[in-house]
Amino acid sequence: MTEGGDTGAMRCRNRLPGVAVALSALLGYLVLAVWVRRHPESAIELAITRRIQSRMPCAAARVLRWISWLGFPPQSVLLPSAVIAAFWLRGQRRTAIDLLLTWTASVISFVTKRLVRRPRPNHPAVRIVLAQPRDASYPSGHVVTYTAFWLAALTAAAEHARWGWLRGVLLALAGILVGLVGLSRIYLGHHWLTDVIGGYLLGGSWFGLTRLLSASPERCRTSCDPGPFGRLP
Repeated sequence: MTEGGDTGAMRCRNRLPGVAVALSALLGYLVLAVWVRRHPESAIELAITRRIQSRMPCAAARVLRWISWLGFPPQSVLLPSAVIAAFWLRGQRRTAIDLLLTWTASVISFVTKRLVRRPRPNHPAVRIVLAQPRDASYPSGHVVTYTAFWLAALTAAAEHARWGWLRGVLLALAGILVGLVGLSRIYLGHHWLTDVIGGYLLGGSWFGLTRLLSASPERCRTSCDPGPFGRLP
């Protein structure tokens, strides 16, 4: 093995710092859940929502509506199931299992909603775009799913892509979805800012833990090997 491969494998084995960061984010998610339970409404969050809704250009508003599409049923169930099945049928079963594990973040989100029971935004000053979901508000399930499952799925697709331009497109798409879904949920009037932050903390920590703990030393060495198509940027 080359010196670069040895260094890469060593980094893969040394997962403790990454796990510590992910667990810290998960702890932050729990602390925020307690705070939201005690403070379901906030004047600051109301002001932020009103500012976003009043100053959003029409073209950007249309984009934000589409950004949330993946997180609404039935596609929120059908599309992840199809992606997992596609990886499995292609023989990439370890990746399929990892994606299934990241998808379980939505289960934690569901349980948290039942425990915290924060009402959705219902202030007269908040404009509700599209139909208002009926479940609890904390955390944002859209943000959790995008940051955990869709980030993992698009990253996995990029890692298996043969062409560099396709890897770039997939990673850019992942960044757009994850980066804009939080803003989308606030703009649509479906969530408060702390719901979105909680979604990022849960989804990000779950994505990180799944990726770190599921990587075997052999898999790490493979990922460090550039192979015939080059190393993932």
